Amino acid sequence: MFIQISDNLKQLSTFFPENLYIVGGYVRNKLMGIDESDVDITSSVDIEEVSKRLKESQFSVKIKSLKFGSLLISKDGEEYEYTVFRKDIYEDDGRHAPTRVERTDSIVVDSNRRDFAINAIYYNINKDEIVDIHHGMVDLFQRIIRCDKPDEVLKYDGERILRMVRIAGELDFRIDKQTLVCAEKYASNIKSISGNRKKLEIEKILHCDKRYNLNKGSLKRALGLLNKLNVWQYFGLKEKKVKYQMVYKVENRMLGLLIDIVDTEQPACLQAFLEKWLSKQMGLEDEVLSQYIKYLSGYYHALEGMKNKEYFFRYFDDWNCICPLLAGKSKRIQNKYNFFYKYIIEHKLLIKVEDLKIDELVIKKSFPKIDPRSYGRILTNLLSKVFDGKLQNQKASLLNEIKKNLQNY
Repeated sequence: MFIQISDNLKQLSTFFPENLYIVGGYVRNKLMGIDESDVDITSSVDIEEVSKRLKESQFSVKIKSLKFGSLLISKDGEEYEYTVFRKDIYEDDGRHAPTRVERTDSIVVDSNRRDFAINAIYYNINKDEIVDIHHGMVDLFQRIIRCDKPDEVLKYDGERILRMVRIAGELDFRIDKQTLVCAEKYASNIKSISGNRKKLEIEKILHCDKRYNLNKGSLKRALGLLNKLNVWQYFGLKEKKVKYQMVYKVENRMLGLLIDIVDTEQPACLQAFLEKWLSKQMGLEDEVLSQYIKYLSGYYHALEGMKNKEYFFRYFDDWNCICPLLAGKSKRIQNKYNFFYKYIIEHKLLIKVEDLKIDELVIKKSFPKIDPRSYGRILTNLLSKVFDGKLQNQKASLLNEIKKNLQNY
């Protein structure tokens, strides 16, 4: 075989006398000696006919999209995404998905909808031969990412620009000059991509050097491309370029990138900026968004020198995530807070309001005239005194302390 494929794929091709092709990353990676990749297959046969042919076979078939003519075909734990040859029709708004497709019998027409020449190399399973319409094999040899017609490829799909950056990082390839110029020209299409898709592509870019472990400098190159293409303005930032530092120093690269973005943007209010940016531009759900805000607030409050006790009243449960962030910025500050954190654990100091022997219900029952809006402040004051050893964490002692200070509530 020209490239190694499974027996299941060979068997599947027998249902396609018209010829069945593998295309995309699987072919590209196999030609590069890389094994890991999804398997995309295609032919001129529409999905209704494919489903009919495989109905009594050992292959399972599931419709993925009637609109785009795609199926999921599986057998023995292997899964392939099948699409019929087609032409994609886009609206002129930069969104990722085409508005409609037109089926075709031509592999040439189908190849024209592919993003880059290295992803438009077809392998004909039936004939064991490579079909390379756009000279992607030459690009593989030269280690270059190129669109055959970049104006047509990049004009309607902003996500392809982010994918181009990601693949360049994953494979350690350079980008063809004309393709790069067109990518910058149409980078504004990124604004039309959903927040969730932006987040997924950024996460992939942040870990591009780990995908195939080809080059340790790939992350720096990929992030540099985002700046070169001025894409950050289309993520809602005032600055076109981000000053990358922390993203290279910490294990959680998304948090490292967020710190670099905050340091670059210098927002007046950290929480307001993160709430708006993470929800709108990255599509984060409330729970994850709140956690990210907590981590970054803890990071910056430590840099600002918040007092130890106040700091750990807020961030004790989050310290294990905040600590490595501080290590990337200042070992001195990290060690200072980490010493106090270990001291709290070693001496079993009370650090959470929830661990007090009374709660808001007890206060309400014992002191019904106290304004409920004061409950949180009362419990925090009690916690502080228990922490300092000035008060025992006993229900009677805590209620007596409240009684002594009733005039303040």
